[in-house]
Amino acid sequence: MRKHTLLALLAFGSITLSSCYVDLGFIQIGKKVYDEKAQNKRIAEYYTSITSDLKGQDLLDALTHLNLKNRTKTVGYESMSTTPAGLFKFTDYDPATVKFTDSGIPYGTKILSFYSGKSVTKFDREHVWPASRLSGGRDGNIVDDDIFMPRPTCSEENQDRGNSVYMTGANDTREGFDPVVAFKNTIGVAEGIHGECARIIFYTMTCDSSLKLKDDSSYWSGCATMGMLTDMVEWACEDKVTDREKRRQVGGEYLQGNRNAFVDHPEYVCKIWGSHNEKTKAACSKAGYETN
Repeated sequence: MRKHTLLALLAFGSITLSSCYVDLGFIQIGKKVYDEKAQNKRIAEYYTSITSDLKGQDLLDALTHLNLKNRTKTVGYESMSTTPAGLFKFTDYDPATVKFTDSGIPYGTKILSFYSGKSVTKFDREHVWPASRLSGGRDGNIVDDDIFMPRPTCSEENQDRGNSVYMTGANDTREGFDPVVAFKNTIGVAEGIHGECARIIFYTMTCDSSLKLKDDSSYWSGCATMGMLTDMVEWACEDKVTDREKRRQVGGEYLQGNRNAFVDHPEYVCKIWGSHNEKTKAACSKAGYETN
């Protein structure tokens, strides 16, 4: 059996047809659903090396090692494309347009724009961790080429953010950017967008250990930091993992072999960074997560 076919079966379990949208405890994909219990089994298998006693830097190091072990390749920034012909069709598809490959891999003919959630066929590639803030630049950068970091985003959404750090309450300035503030009263925002942004930012630090978060918005281009660790912990605790993120896990593992640990285990954010200060402790406590 081909490796990619096996991954698809592990991730989806038994795919069944449904005549309508029904809540059976499954993640819905158009008129087809897959058994979330099968996905949970896959998650348990994937993280067998991550023991419950790991916290702080030890946990981050273990996740970095796990990510390196499982990521068989990065797909490359150009392969993601700016139309549904590219590889985002496996990770960011509009579930209303879902189709399946001969091997049972889901993909879509339209793509969901990152910030607004709009269904589109033309978009930019938004660097969730801005390219100017990557360590060593973009050329051949493993984070830049990783399907889990860039997201398909309508051009007007992408341009509004620029290279700003994510920061609660800020809007389109060198000091910071908050998509909820920027878009809530105009184009709208996708459900759980704060959490999605934060979990991608934390994921990049399992790919490149030189990337950091600091509560200092003055850090700018070339500093290998995004700033505002406190805000990112709060955002990750604020929003539960979305179905869109779960679909990305399956597509990302199909394409690269690895997963975003903070989507499968959102509590890891608090086990690594939760004790940063009183605000992060309060956010983790409210979410019911243990801190480091």
